[in-house]
Amino acid sequence: MQYKEGIAFIVAVVFLLNVAPGVLASTSPSEGTGAATTTVIIILVAVIFGFLFFYGGIKYVTPENVLDTETRKHLYDYIDEYPGSHLREIARELDLKPSNAAWHLRKLEQTNLVRSRLIGGKKVYYLVEGGLEVRQRAIAESVLRNKNARDILQFISDHPGKHLLEIAHALNMNHHVVKWHLNKMHFAELVEGDTSNSAYPIYYSTDNGKEALIFYQEPMKIAVDKAG
Repeated sequence: MQYKEGIAFIVAVVFLLNVAPGVLASTSPSEGTGAATTTVIIILVAVIFGFLFFYGGIKYVTPENVLDTETRKHLYDYIDEYPGSHLREIARELDLKPSNAAWHLRKLEQTNLVRSRLIGGKKVYYLVEGGLEVRQRAIAESVLRNKNARDILQFISDHPGKHLLEIAHALNMNHHVVKWHLNKMHFAELVEGDTSNSAYPIYYSTDNGKEALIFYQEPMKIAVDKAG
């Protein structure tokens, strides 16, 4: 908890313990109903006030102090080294509860040090520093952690100009699986589809896709997901 958050919460508790009883003591029996209502309102205001400052703290977490917390510093460093990591992967690697990791990641996002993007149903994270290049790398890494995706991209890079069914047949994959990965790779700007000469798009690897394949030929710390 931030120091100012703790002070604010203590003030709220003191306010609750001192002001509310005073209201009750200063009222006559005939005013009992009104006093009770007033007391309830005071209690609710004090509790809400304390809750917001005790659990929130967004106003007091800034880009200057957000990394003073060891957990957030570890999260920041991990995302710097492995952009495109998703929540459960980050929590597992840093031995954190997902809920705890999510809370600290929100602070990093609120202070504009980290951003997230929803890829394939998972929120992935990357640093704001580095701009578009970091963002593209993060999204590419998130997509290509799947072996099927890498195999598809490698095939397209080696055999440009193939359509969906040709790719699926060559790799012995279900065409729905291939289409799902192609959509993700197209979103990540790893492949492009050309429909100028056919109703069905034929696919080519982009420069980003070729660079991503080179990166994935190097040793990686993160284990490859199971195929499919």
